[in-house]
Amino acid sequence: MNFNLNQELQLLLQAALLQGEAAINSWQKWRTLVNIDDVDQDSYRLLPLLYRNLSAHNVTDSYIGRLKGIYRRTWVENQVWFQQIRSILGSFQEADIKIMLLKDPALNLHYYQDYGLRYINHLDFLINSKDVLNAIKLLQELSWTPKEKIPNPTVPFSHYIGFENESKQYLSLRWHLFADGFNENAETEFWQRAILTQVNDFPVYLLSATDLLFYTCVFGGLTNLISPISRLTDAAIIIQSYPSEIDQDRLLTLAEKYRFILQLKSRIIKLQEILNLPLSSSILPELKKLSISKFEDHEYQVITSQKNTSLNRLKMRYFQYSRIVNTDNFNLFNFFSYLQYIWGLENLWQVPIQAIIRGINR
Repeated sequence: MNFNLNQELQLLLQAALLQGEAAINSWQKWRTLVNIDDVDQDSYRLLPLLYRNLSAHNVTDSYIGRLKGIYRRTWVENQVWFQQIRSILGSFQEADIKIMLLKDPALNLHYYQDYGLRYINHLDFLINSKDVLNAIKLLQELSWTPKEKIPNPTVPFSHYIGFENESKQYLSLRWHLFADGFNENAETEFWQRAILTQVNDFPVYLLSATDLLFYTCVFGGLTNLISPISRLTDAAIIIQSYPSEIDQDRLLTLAEKYRFILQLKSRIIKLQEILNLPLSSSILPELKKLSISKFEDHEYQVITSQKNTSLNRLKMRYFQYSRIVNTDNFNLFNFFSYLQYIWGLENLWQVPIQAIIRGINR
């Protein structure tokens, strides 16, 4: 698996995260290759980190003023997001709903530890499945509108619902991280290892450093649209912030359990190539020892195939289904039930007809 990061992105990542001469040299090389007024979105989101690192190294440059402006803008915009988070936490606390921050807000709060360093794109919360319907009602009272039909949290394949408010901010409410057969206790180990912290005196949980590193590296699978550079940056920040808290054995166990060996390995390798992060020297050899399952290998072959055939698209749906129920045992009835759910069909018999229609339309 290859991220194909171009030279500019690699230099920017090094300039933003390395120390000493390595950071300054990378900055100087990047500076000659890129016009800061014309960077792509992936690069733009690294500029606040770049500003902090250059300032820490006392770098003087005509770009510093613009980088500081981008940092300040990010800080202000993230304050707006945290106003929303505080109102939700307050409402959920009154209802005795335990909540865990995921992804953007969690990284911003505990790992970047500076509201100006990482742009929050949307909110992501994890709650217990027993609290789902109550949480949805509370969010609606706070003017968050469901983007799809309100799910029954006990129905197979139901694991999250998206919301949007009047400001077009987006929120994902989840009750499963990786589904794991939708056992209501599937997330117990993540809750038990979670960090308990506060946002304005409101208690909130965060994934442990090891669990968040794994989740950051593999969330969404191979088809996820989040840019590789954003994933790598977040993973690097987690490792740099709490290197002694990264549990190598647990990383390997999670990769094997959830069949994300290829994905975790590729990201760890890339991080070591670019940044030489403070990870255990044995983690890569141990990762390489893990056997890639036939499922994971076949999934990779289909995803990276250039053939956008109806069969390959149906296979992709099967891989999604298989990951959700966390099994290699194929069950046609259950797979059809999954397609019925995601396609919003009233009856199971409509599934093969819909599959044919979708194949023809493509």
